[in-house]
Formats: sequence, structure tokens, C-alpha cells
Amino acid sequence: MVYKMNLRKIKSVKGCVCSLCLLLALFTLAAYGEKPAEKDADIQSRPQAAEQTEERIYRIGEAGGMDELEITITKVEKAAEWINSPPEGREYVIISFQITNLSDEEQSVGAGDFQYVANDTGSRESCARTTGVKADPDTFGAAGIAPGESFEGSLVYAMPSEMSRIELHYIKNYSAALKFEFDK
Repeated sequence: MVYKMNLRKIKSVKGCVCSLCLLLALFTLAAYGEKPAEKDADIQSRPQAAEQTEERIYRIGEAGGMDELEITITKVEKAAEWINSPPEGREYVIISFQITNLSDEEQSVGAGDFQYVANDTGSRESCARTTGVKADPDTFGAAGIAPGESFEGSLVYAMPSEMSRIELHYIKNYSAALKFEFDK
């Protein structure tokens, strides 16, 4: 008889524990779940910075910003003169930038931080290093930019001659932090 009574108590306690777990799970879902209308309102009330994700594509003259830097492509032109000829099937394209440091610390920007998408597979290429192309503003290597200061510079790329639409990436931590697209 004592055995049957303990078995009932165990089943009763088990049922209570299961019920409490179920209630706890429901309360948790209710507390953290969002209604669709609230979610849409939240998205609409977020600041413009939400638009500045890696999926946003900027055009010439548009400032692409992140926490540390604001980058603008100011000019794109084909080079008219050079010392070292471009490889066969390619032409030199000069891309001019204005970069502003938005952070409280010095930021470093280098030529290798800007790469264009070279083909349909998504592979990227860096600037051409020994072109002899004169650019205005002059080309840059690595530049430290003080807080609140801006830097202007140009990079020269040996791009395929048949390529007319360019997608340029600012690379940070091995991925495209900002994307720019324009005609050459």
C-alpha cells in the first residue's frame, strides 16, 4: 500500500513539473516573441544606419559609411597616359576617393583595401602597382587618418577593356564592408 501511495505521489509531482515547464516555455515565448505589426514598426523606426549594410551599393558621389570610416568615390576615369603599358586586353582606370575618419582613433587605409570584382565568379583584384599613371589626387599606399580628418587619393586598376560596369569593394576583415558600383 505504501508503494502504491509513493507511486501516485511521484506521478503527481511529475505532472506538476511537466505542467510548470510547459507554462514557463509559453511565458518565455510570449515575452520574447514579437507581433508582426510591432516588428514592422520597429524596422521603420530604426535610424538610417540600418540601410548601410554590406548589401547596400553606393554610386559615385554617395558616401558609404561604417562606424569608423565614410568613403566616397569622387571620380572615375580612364587613364590617357602611362609609363608601363597595361596587360593585353586591359586598360588603366583611375578611381579617386575621399575617406573621412568618423571614429575617435586614427584609422589606417591602404591600397589593398579596395578591390574590384573581376568576373562572374566574384573573384576580386587589387590595384595595379607599377603603372606610371599620373593621377590627381595622387595615388596612395597606406594612409593613417586622424580622428575627424579626411584623406583624398586615387588608385589605378588594370581592368578588362570589355568590362563596362564596375563593382568595387572596400575590404575589412576579409569581406566586403562597403560596395560601390559605377560605369567606367
